[in-house]
Amino acid sequence: MLFSKFSFLFLILMVSTSADALTRFLPKSCLDANYKTKISHRGPLFGLLPHELTIEKKGCLINIQYRRYLPKEWTVDVCREPVHIKVASATGTDVAKKTDSCVKPDKSKNTSNFCGQYFDLIDVLQDDGLIFAEGDRDSLGTPHGRIYCSYLLLERYLTDEIMFSRYTQVANIFEKGGKEAVVEVEKAAPVAPVTPVAPGTAVETQTP
Repeated sequence: MLFSKFSFLFLILMVSTSADALTRFLPKSCLDANYKTKISHRGPLFGLLPHELTIEKKGCLINIQYRRYLPKEWTVDVCREPVHIKVASATGTDVAKKTDSCVKPDKSKNTSNFCGQYFDLIDVLQDDGLIFAEGDRDSLGTPHGRIYCSYLLLERYLTDEIMFSRYTQVANIFEKGGKEAVVEVEKAAPVAPVTPVAPGTAVETQTP
């Protein structure tokens, strides 16, 4: 009988753990997250030139370091306007500010400095990050999930021009939709209204 009870409790625990593992991180959790993750894989010349991608995220600030032949670094603050990318390379530091859409109505690419940096950054995140990262894409506890979180925030900020804030509602980063994206929020417990009390009135308190 005792063994049966333990077996039942173990089964409940396993089901609960499996359900948690299948839960995708929320936009608010992604924006607030702090982490650092590194992905590396063999490059050309029989692997003598490895590709190394490091992403460090502290709230709104996302720093991406990439090394192939020469090191390059992008820094993006998804809560800061105007929409821009800070770029550091062997030639120095530059700020690329967005002035127009990177994909024209005829589907051709804009060749501005900002758009060139945007396409390079997204290619690196896709080809050297999302493809090679290990783990569950929807969990912030895995390299794949962390890169996916950063990728989504960058896409919504750089393409849809969504200005994020850690102190307001967070747009649904999983869907494209520009500034009209559906808002998804982690709901807090409701706060009971406070009734004003006249001076000199005795107040009854109840101990839980």
